[in-house]
Amino acid sequence: IEARGVTAIEFHHGLTAEELLAWSQFLIEDEDLVRSKSATGFLKEKKIEHITVRDVREVYNRTLDTISDILGEVRMGKIPSAEKAKAAVSALTEYMLNDRPALLALTLLKSYDNYLFNHSVNVSVLSLSLADALKVPSADIHTIGLAGLLHDIGKTMTPKAIILKPHQLTPEEWQVMRDHPVKGAEIVKKMQGVNELAVRLVYEHHINHDRKGYPVLEAGRQIHPYSKIITIADCYDAITTLRPYQKPFSPREAMRIMEALSGKVIDPVYFKEFIRVLGIYPVGSLVRLDSGEIAVVTETHSEAPLSPRIKIIIDNAGKRLGEPLELDLSSPQAGPSERNLIAPADPLLYDIDPSDFL
Repeated sequence: IEARGVTAIEFHHGLTAEELLAWSQFLIEDEDLVRSKSATGFLKEKKIEHITVRDVREVYNRTLDTISDILGEVRMGKIPSAEKAKAAVSALTEYMLNDRPALLALTLLKSYDNYLFNHSVNVSVLSLSLADALKVPSADIHTIGLAGLLHDIGKTMTPKAIILKPHQLTPEEWQVMRDHPVKGAEIVKKMQGVNELAVRLVYEHHINHDRKGYPVLEAGRQIHPYSKIITIADCYDAITTLRPYQKPFSPREAMRIMEALSGKVIDPVYFKEFIRVLGIYPVGSLVRLDSGEIAVVTETHSEAPLSPRIKIIIDNAGKRLGEPLELDLSSPQAGPSERNLIAPADPLLYDIDPSDFL
């Protein structure tokens, strides 16, 4: 099932024997053929109405392919079409509204070799999630997601030797790096079908809350509130990703670092909402319970930030479980089985990659 791009299946009331038989054909059909149509497209073609699938990874990977193609065209001196990017963001938006935890979990699956592609998609996902939480008008959410996807397009014009340099940049190299929002806005402005607001957000995403970032805004011009959304998403994903000059920080550590940047680089009001969206212990955090067990956070609850859904992977004797134990700490637990989250745990100490459990 996973080979066909499906992460979850739902069987609905009214399911017929004929639909179930057609579903069995899905399971033996050539997986590449199914992927070429998409799992959802296959079910539609077979007139299966009472079985739905969630193929969020397929949507994420398709968006990766889209941004890869766009950046490749820019490197060749072409101005890419915005249609594929807009379609990809529409699909991300749909999943963000209906299955946000699954989409946010995918942002933790990093690729060092394809950093710019992953980072672009992750910033789009995180920006969409924060914009929705801030109750941004639906007409603008798509624009924010598109700007998040294209925010670093200007880096295609920055020499790789600078982007991949493992040491501190020289003042001259830093100036070249600081030019990427301006170059990015120039490229996006030429893309047919992209509105002026998206161009502005790409231009402003590094200006920072205190206006001490780059490029320098002329006196009297305000930073657009939506630009601050992309700044937060960009900051969080960059901190949690391995780069030539930086080790990756855990989601919990990233929140602590960003707290120190609040009021300077990032908007403090928006950051509070970002914490609410991701949780005090975001998806992918390794945590210790008062029972002595170690678990991975798999889903957060904004109304109960200290009671996420978890997978326990190490018991109170320090033994790795053969099969993780899934629990929702926000659900009532009986007597002695009650567990509470008390502290973050270091994945390196336990030789654990939390993304393996998402």
